[in-house]
Amino acid sequence: MTVIQPDIVLASIVAGVIVIAFALYVRARASAERPGVGQVLWEWTLASAGTLTAATNPRYRNRAAVVSVSLFWFILAANWLPLLPGSPLPAPTSNINLTLALGLVVITVVHVTAVQARGLRGYVRHYLSPVWLVPIRLLEEIIKPVTLALRLFGVLFASALMTMLLVELLPAPIAILPHAVWNLFDVLMGVVQAFIFALLTILYFDAALPSGLAEEQSNG
Repeated sequence: MTVIQPDIVLASIVAGVIVIAFALYVRARASAERPGVGQVLWEWTLASAGTLTAATNPRYRNRAAVVSVSLFWFILAANWLPLLPGSPLPAPTSNINLTLALGLVVITVVHVTAVQARGLRGYVRHYLSPVWLVPIRLLEEIIKPVTLALRLFGVLFASALMTMLLVELLPAPIAILPHAVWNLFDVLMGVVQAFIFALLTILYFDAALPSGLAEEQSNG
């Protein structure tokens, strides 16, 4: 039985609120002449998602970009939450329940989009052809959310464990430098893990959807 952890739930909500507040702030202060740092960062992530989704089916390219960018910023906020000055909250991404939920959300959205793009019959035919690959395809789809979850959870859990060990094993004056170095590592890994999760989301969209060329040929 899964035990609800209030601190993880609260941290997840706070991370979501931070992202929404940041997006609203950027929108309110958006300027074509003098863009702020927040606007530049937001537009950079959107432009990067646009580049990465260049091979995605044109009809669903925006959806893949929006989902990946939203996940990137949420995971980044969740990863960095314990690094905020005075924050008593843990990184919710260090909990397997949240990362597995994120993985399931990604796979659900991808498959719903695939049904919309291919139609139910085309969707079933895509996964049943050739027949001898069906068990492998089913196993692959089951593994996808698990690998997404474990990749993100493993790195953040190991980081939290290392931080705890530094605090517990080293005297306070000695632990300052290694703790600062590890915090810098956490900042970098927070970005890397958020990017990898977003990138894999786009790749899963690409694998599930028909290519733009195939769509044009079918319509023609």
